[in-house]
Amino acid sequence: MRNRSIFLFLFVFLACLLPSAALANDQWIRVNSQNFQLIGNAPEKDIRDVAAKLEQFREVFRQLFSNINLNSPIPNTVVVFKDEQTFNAFKPLNAEGVSRDFVKGYFQNGEAVNYIALFAESGKINPYRVIFHEYTHFLVNNNFGRSKVPAWVNEGLAEYYEHFQIENDQKVTLGNFDKEYWRFLQQNSLIPFEAFFNTDYYSLQRMEKDGSRLFYAQAGALVHYFMHANNGARNADLFKFLYLILKDKKPGEAFAEVFKTDFASFEQELKKYIEKREYRSSVINLKGKLSFDNTMRISPVSEVEVKATLGDLLYHINRLPESSALLEEALRLDANSVSANSTLGLVKMRQNNFSEAKKYLEKAVRLDEKNYLVHFLHAYVLSREGVTEHGFASGYEAAQAETMRRSLKKAIALNPNFAESYNLYAYISVVRNEEIEEAIRFIKKALEIAPGNQWYLMRKAELFMQNKDFTNARPLAREVYLSASDDSLRLYARNLIGLINSYEAQLEGLKNPKKDTDVPNRELSEEELAILREQKSLEALNETIRRPMPDEKRILGSLTKVECREKEISYFIKTEKENLLLSSENLNSVALINFDALMRNVTLGCGSLKENQAVIIYRPTNNSKEKSAGEIVSVEFVPKNFKFLN
Repeated sequence: MRNRSIFLFLFVFLACLLPSAALANDQWIRVNSQNFQLIGNAPEKDIRDVAAKLEQFREVFRQLFSNINLNSPIPNTVVVFKDEQTFNAFKPLNAEGVSRDFVKGYFQNGEAVNYIALFAESGKINPYRVIFHEYTHFLVNNNFGRSKVPAWVNEGLAEYYEHFQIENDQKVTLGNFDKEYWRFLQQNSLIPFEAFFNTDYYSLQRMEKDGSRLFYAQAGALVHYFMHANNGARNADLFKFLYLILKDKKPGEAFAEVFKTDFASFEQELKKYIEKREYRSSVINLKGKLSFDNTMRISPVSEVEVKATLGDLLYHINRLPESSALLEEALRLDANSVSANSTLGLVKMRQNNFSEAKKYLEKAVRLDEKNYLVHFLHAYVLSREGVTEHGFASGYEAAQAETMRRSLKKAIALNPNFAESYNLYAYISVVRNEEIEEAIRFIKKALEIAPGNQWYLMRKAELFMQNKDFTNARPLAREVYLSASDDSLRLYARNLIGLINSYEAQLEGLKNPKKDTDVPNRELSEEELAILREQKSLEALNETIRRPMPDEKRILGSLTKVECREKEISYFIKTEKENLLLSSENLNSVALINFDALMRNVTLGCGSLKENQAVIIYRPTNNSKEKSAGEIVSVEFVPKNFKFLN
């Protein structure tokens, strides 16, 4: 057993060193084009080629869609590795901690930077398809909003434009799908159009591999049909449909108005198009060559900068041990590296080591007072203390809130076009329930910069709720709930809808206590009114709290202690009848919601908790030998007077 432990230690240790080993003896350069910053250890010509391809793709989009906003609210950094072997150490990992061999390039969103990563080894693969696909998503979501655009339109456009080709910097080819693409569609039955048109992002992400592949192919074929069938006669229909959707027209109504047919008939049209095998592409000869060579600036990159940048890339793809190792190497070379200090602070934050995280960010602020990003990240780290992945915040002290606001105002003054600063400022107001009007102005500014950001829409809904504007709050939350593909965002939206319903019901109950038939038609005493208010509050809260699924149990008790170990978190629950031990793999896997105003300033984390009452849902274990009674699913803090109503 001891030898096995030593082996595992060495394996992990060597794994952490792999990215650093991959960088040894390489010369890294930076290439700055008009809209992208590239860094790489590939030959300069290859990096310049990547920059030119991205700029050309962006410029063609600008010429085709003159009204689209191509300006990114955050910087885009492209990392170009010299070969696949070097790239492998910087691939995203799946849920099992394994990198996927088929990944040849990726687009990674972030709060403060977007990363594009690929390798430039020629003759093997075309990494641009996935880059163009994801960049199309980025442009669509940033302009129109992921909540607004149906999944088939978003994926269809991305599938269509990922096949972008350009020759001699002037001849552009669009829609040139390979034969295998069409053969796959011919060999499989199409998804029935009614189901296809109503597929949302959440269900798409949970499809089996073959089902999702068919959805993407069908979406791409349908966009291809609109662009090319009958010499593009139906080209305008797609954008007319999208326009009506963006104007809040229901998809079924927009479909009938634009296409003037039913789902079954339209499905037959697409089948005939696929069977004809007349797959035309569009060739556009631009007026002038799209050459960006003269605008590119080349500069060497120091070893410290390389390690700091790649450490930040690893942080963004959630490879924290490797990220930490690279950043610490960077700081051994230069303890005053602003970027290495900033990102290592973020890594420590993700590892729940907030005391260390704050030290690194405070140092970064001292080193570069004129850097808007370090001011934002300083506030961001402070804001995440006691906040789970699902967005639950137990509260901020007044002094803590003031420190964050001060940092964010500096960030905004230095860069008024960075949307995340406005969003975080608004979030502080949500948590503290103060300065709501100012926060609404701030989140509207964030949405002007990035109108498609779903988290900004959630923030706006929260602020409307706290301003008692339920009419505007509920549709926003529901819009995100119906279109979110991310579990965390969908859960957040669902919980917010419940909170909105609960808050509105409680206020309505307090305003109109005499509407109930069991209330006597006379003026009630203060004591009777208090009893009625309590009953109304209990009824509303019972309607709001989560219902258990068939394989789950629900209990009412107190969460007395959270014990954190490396591979398991234990939760100690005390009920009227028993003491219960539950478990989870990590804190972030548990949905946490607060319905108790008295819990507002209680920090939730590892250790003992103050007296509280909570509705707890868990999945019982079938193994009688387990110490834990099951896997905890959710914790909803409720007032002390709460009880279940039949």
